[in-house]
Amino acid sequence: MVEFIENGHIYLVDGVITPSVSEILNFIFPDKYSNVPKKILNSKAEYGSRVHEAIECLEEGKTLPSLNYLQEVSIEQWEKLKSENKIEVIEQEKMVNYKNYYCGRFDMIANVNGAYSLCDIKTTAKLDKESLSWQLSLYALAHNPDKYETEFDKFYAIWLPKRNLGQLVEVKKLPKEGVISKIKEFIEWRIKNAIKSKA
Repeated sequence: MVEFIENGHIYLVDGVITPSVSEILNFIFPDKYSNVPKKILNSKAEYGSRVHEAIECLEEGKTLPSLNYLQEVSIEQWEKLKSENKIEVIEQEKMVNYKNYYCGRFDMIANVNGAYSLCDIKTTAKLDKESLSWQLSLYALAHNPDKYETEFDKFYAIWLPKRNLGQLVEVKKLPKEGVISKIKEFIEWRIKNAIKSKA
């Protein structure tokens, strides 16, 4: 059983703390946010989380959370993208686990212009497609390891930057062997760090 503890962003698999997709991304891109103050990172994360929550509520027919003007614009952009690209949401915010090596929670599975797609919602000023390729590939591997190559027709970023028009951006799926190889690198690195910390 996979559980998520919001405070601390901790995943548990059968009660055992398990690395997250975010931790693997931090391993692959260690300096990505090194020059950004923590206060700004937290503010951006809170903004994005509210937009995510609003889209989830909207698709489930629930009352939307309180939004500021820019967040309301992001939701309008989502509705426009949804209409223009015939997006039919199938599943949202599902937790996945890859062989107890890591856990994550993807934003959305949807039919996009008829293509069965794995999607991630981003509100960042710039879109990091390389990082997104890894993120969505890790989610897809955990969702269905045996059908990694065939399950999803497309990967997409639903990009809703502040003050700008929303965009639907296709993201590249990475080769399965490369993803598994990087997971092994991460696990080995994590074990070495654990041994060092105990020494």
